[in-house]
Amino acid sequence: MNAKDIFWLGYNDLGEKKVRTALTIIMVMIGVASIIALTSLTAGIGASIQASLAELGPTSIIVSSARPAGFTYYDTALLSTFPNVSSVIPILQGTGTVVAGSENVSATIEGISPENLGTLLGENVSIYQGSMYPDTASPDALFSKSLAFPASSGGKQSIFTGTPVTLKLQEGRNAGSTLVSTSGIINVASSPLVPADLVVMSLPAAQLLLHTDSFNVIMVKAKNESSVTPLSNLISQVYGNNVRILNVQQIAATASSIIGAITTLFAIVAGISLMVAAIGIMNVMLMAVMERTREIGIMKSVGFKSRDILSIFIVQAMLIGLVGGIIGIIVGAGVSYALAGAASGSHSPAASSGGSGSASFRGGGGFAGGGGSTSGSSSSSFSFTPLITPAAIAEALFAAVAVSVIAGIYPAWRASRMQPIDALRSL
Repeated sequence: MNAKDIFWLGYNDLGEKKVRTALTIIMVMIGVASIIALTSLTAGIGASIQASLAELGPTSIIVSSARPAGFTYYDTALLSTFPNVSSVIPILQGTGTVVAGSENVSATIEGISPENLGTLLGENVSIYQGSMYPDTASPDALFSKSLAFPASSGGKQSIFTGTPVTLKLQEGRNAGSTLVSTSGIINVASSPLVPADLVVMSLPAAQLLLHTDSFNVIMVKAKNESSVTPLSNLISQVYGNNVRILNVQQIAATASSIIGAITTLFAIVAGISLMVAAIGIMNVMLMAVMERTREIGIMKSVGFKSRDILSIFIVQAMLIGLVGGIIGIIVGAGVSYALAGAASGSHSPAASSGGSGSASFRGGGGFAGGGGSTSGSSSSSFSFTPLITPAAIAEALFAAVAVSVIAGIYPAWRASRMQPIDALRSL
């Protein structure tokens, strides 16, 4: 019996039992869709985190103050004398509420020199409107595009270049309101390290705004990647418990490890869905064998061999896995993009000056900063794109077909072992 006939007979029986076939395919589809959606989401999040870390550079070391006094320029001068140091960048981070029209949005305040802004936010950062702020103590600032075009107002612009914006500081000696001139509006690629709602100004302006002569974060750039770990250890030896140190290499390795573990866990969970589908396939095919007992007896009595009967049922299982896998890939891709879009669009600015939100930079920023910053809250939106690779698609499709075929082996074997005389007795 040729392969074409075997394929047609297997397909024809599935077509006759449309509802049962559709339900079996749906079981496979759910398992494959789960694999594609969960793994692509975690892969996309991991790629976004790694890209954010890459923008900081593999030679970056983030030194955050663990004491209320923060750092002074003496600390930057001292760190500059350490071996293998390329540059030292002081940063002051705090939080406040931007009042623009009827909008009150919690935001992160960054004080950094204009020439080092690209080092902090990534070299691809661009000014959407206006110009860079001056490196003086004048209250000029760049506002992120999400602040200027808040989602709560339907994306309508509420902050304009050259106009003053009220910035509220919420607690302690910094409590109060001040006017900040809008130098420009900046495009900020939101990430776990960079919040969406951002106010950036010069370091002297931020110090004046936050009533401090110090700063709470220092970014140290090593001369090369091999110097990062020794330099981190040296800084730790000199400052002890007064600082918290993070280097991009460590963060990247940790993030990669965590994402890998989560991906494995999700793959196991999705695999369980496929196992449930396999049990369903086996059950459905056993029922099909019982229903086709007389048909199998007739086929064997007219010359069909056991391997032909086996092949017909194996083809049926393979077709269920193939169709369910293809549909599952399409559905899983759609679900992953929908969830990514929902996560990226879930950011909603605080409704009042006292509102709270999730913060990537908090208590000194996303670099685990400390002293010298105002306390409060900022909100951030983390955008990412699901990562669906050809390898992931091939693996998911192979898993669907393989699980279906394995589940169909026993029913197919039972059908092939059926004796014609026994089958024909049921006539």
